[in-house]
Amino acid sequence: MKKSIQPYVLRLISSDTLRSIKRAYYTCARLFTRDVPKLEVFIKVDDPYSLLLVQALPKLEEKYRVTITARVIINSDPVMFPELAMWNQHSVNDAMHLTNVYRLQFPCSATGVTHQAGSVFTASCAVQQKIDEGASWTGIAELLLAYWNGDHINASTSVNEAALEKRFEAHLHQLSSKGHYLPATIFYDGEWYWGVDRLAHLERRLIDEGYANQPNTQIEFNKTYASLFQPFNFTEVKEKYSEPLTLFWSARSPYSYIALLQAVKLTIHYGIPLEVKPVLPMMMRGLYVPPKKAIYIFLDTKREAQKLGIDYGFLADPLGEGVERCYALLAYARENNKYLDYLLSFANAVNAHGVRADTDNGMKKIVEGAGLSWQEAKLHLTNTDYKEEVTANQADIYQKGSWGVPVFRYKDIQVWGQDRLFVMEDAIRQNLNPHNSASSN
Repeated sequence: MKKSIQPYVLRLISSDTLRSIKRAYYTCARLFTRDVPKLEVFIKVDDPYSLLLVQALPKLEEKYRVTITARVIINSDPVMFPELAMWNQHSVNDAMHLTNVYRLQFPCSATGVTHQAGSVFTASCAVQQKIDEGASWTGIAELLLAYWNGDHINASTSVNEAALEKRFEAHLHQLSSKGHYLPATIFYDGEWYWGVDRLAHLERRLIDEGYANQPNTQIEFNKTYASLFQPFNFTEVKEKYSEPLTLFWSARSPYSYIALLQAVKLTIHYGIPLEVKPVLPMMMRGLYVPPKKAIYIFLDTKREAQKLGIDYGFLADPLGEGVERCYALLAYARENNKYLDYLLSFANAVNAHGVRADTDNGMKKIVEGAGLSWQEAKLHLTNTDYKEEVTANQADIYQKGSWGVPVFRYKDIQVWGQDRLFVMEDAIRQNLNPHNSASSN
């Protein structure tokens, strides 16, 4: 896609108008067949998010007129997971945060569970058999919990394992052909919803389309963002305010854009410093991001931004020269006490206004938008001193189990994802006043 037309194409792809047309098509098709919404769930036994999602399904059935079918997968496309071992460990730790928020069950002993291929396959057979028998989602969740507790799971002796193995592969093909790559996902009429994190978008859609069982139905799965920035009674221990929130950030990462804006709001709200540490985008570090993954991230960022009131979608991808020019001016911006202003100007320009950072006209808008001099700034565009800094930042997060950004760190707590700001907020409140912390339930 030529860079000059890319922002306009992406704005069209992510437009509310196009989404409304697509949804209207599916709604009309359902009216013709008199069907209720069909939610297709893809789960993986050794995936923590699948366990949490299955526990949430009874609530969806209770609140909305839907039918839910589930398909078990056992493999993942390795090209989608550049650091699979880190991903697996991260997902276990991350599940603990979501468990606390939504009062779900995830065993503390899960970190010690060994995912041997044989036990995963046997447990997958048992779960798929339960699904085929029409077992309740509560019953299926109990089976998954047993697996994560380290219990031995036996499939029925009548199970045809060879046939199920073919089904598992067919399910993975369905997941991929419909446009996704992650387990713990729900597919509904052309759109994807990953884990409990994105159920708020699914709920909003079902409510808007008239499928709620009760009038004035409220969204259930919004607790990771709906309670941010609550009033707080500050302590008088002033030295605690010097502890910064650190954000590891990429000039290209869509989620980093949201994370930056939200981190600024959070640190202003609590009166603490914000440190932003840049890293190179994954594709500039030799890690491949397949188109299917990239388009899902783009569209997911659009709806995540919308729910937070953030403008996004008129995107001029700065990959390559745009990122290099952005980072070349980091030192200049710092020297002029405009570092954060510069990052905000850059992020807003390329993500929401289609400004091309690989051009002088684009960089001039970005620099002057930060209150800096373009005549001075352009003299620094060939600076490469940033390379040592971004390499060190990347090594820093790798050491603590993260490979992508955005990553938040506060004291000794590190989380990955723009939608994990609630973890940081609770840690900040605990630090500033241990007796008046934010509830994450």
